[in-house]
Amino acid sequence: VILAGSRDTKSSLSFLRNHETTLVKEIYSFISNQWALHVKLTIPDPLVVDDWEEYDQKIAQFHYSGKTPLNSFDRGFVSFASCGRIEFPEPANRNVNMLPFIFGDIDSLPDDLRCYYPLIEKCPYMSYEEGEVGYLTVHESYIDVGRAQRREGLHIEAPGVFSDIAKFSPGYEEECSWGMGFYQKPTEYEGGIFMASSVTDTSRVWDALVNNWVASIVDKHGGCEHLRCLLGEGTKLHAGELIWMTDCTPHEALPQAKSGFRQFFRVVTPYISHWYADHSTKNPKVEVPDDVTIVYGSKFK
Repeated sequence: VILAGSRDTKSSLSFLRNHETTLVKEIYSFISNQWALHVKLTIPDPLVVDDWEEYDQKIAQFHYSGKTPLNSFDRGFVSFASCGRIEFPEPANRNVNMLPFIFGDIDSLPDDLRCYYPLIEKCPYMSYEEGEVGYLTVHESYIDVGRAQRREGLHIEAPGVFSDIAKFSPGYEEECSWGMGFYQKPTEYEGGIFMASSVTDTSRVWDALVNNWVASIVDKHGGCEHLRCLLGEGTKLHAGELIWMTDCTPHEALPQAKSGFRQFFRVVTPYISHWYADHSTKNPKVEVPDDVTIVYGSKFK
């Protein structure tokens, strides 16, 4: 159909004529891939204008104003957005993962992490999330050239499902989340994940969403390297660039071009389903909420 349209001067696809070995080939390779229907290429955040709802009702149907973010893939149309720049505190080999804290309460942080409170407050979380439990990750370490500090390889934060559990019961979607995330409009994000690092070109993120509810499209830890051919080049982040993204947004850590100290900062909003005790940092000041399942033992077994 695409090829025929490119040869028809009355077809809207006629602009593809003479591009059969480039554009047409790329389009065909995308739609013929078995996973293509479950990978959504999204609108880059800078192209969404403030008054978009007034002139595009088709997109406006995705607008949502409840207190529980919707499924990131089904209603999402933007996968990540830049939220400005942050200044990191002096490094001191701090290393915490998914530490519970209270949004809007500096006293809920351990003393050595209070220097990260201004960075948390730079995250444009929703007003109704103030007072809720969020999850802070800080990783400060020296990284050798050619090594990555964080997880390499294409992945999303949300876990995958497999054939034996693909037919989940009602409510299961809410039980398998890692921040969720829904882009309401520019500068307004429900749920999701905020992150930044201190070294340029050591993180890459894509304008795309992956439907993690399709059995085996990602592994149990969100890995999806086999989808790289569908996504394009992605966007490398600058030092201090704070972004918001969903838990279905593909991203990866990149090896450093030269040896040096790197600081990584991440805030996950309250909408998680599981907290892995053996891989996370306890906070004596803040308990994990009762509606979050605490998992003991290695999550890799």
